[in-house]
Amino acid sequence: MFNISIPEKLSIRINEFAEIFSQTPEEFVLELLEERLDHDSAYKETDYLSQSGINKKRLDQAVADIHKGRYSCHELTND
Repeated sequence: MFNISIPEKLSIRINEFAEIFSQTPEEFVLELLEERLDHDSAYKETDYLSQSGINKKRLDQAVADIHKGRYSCHELTND
């Protein structure tokens, strides 16, 4: 067990989000940490791809498209 000192401004935001998701602030933070750790390889890959200027442009455009609602969902395949 360890303790973390959280700045008040961040603590307020954590409490707001936890309430939205019907969680305690501790549950919300633990879930965020768990998700981050579970997806670590994806974050590393994105970081690696971002090192190339061309790939960074493509990733930035993809994020912009998602924010604008320009995307489509597809089933995963094992081809």
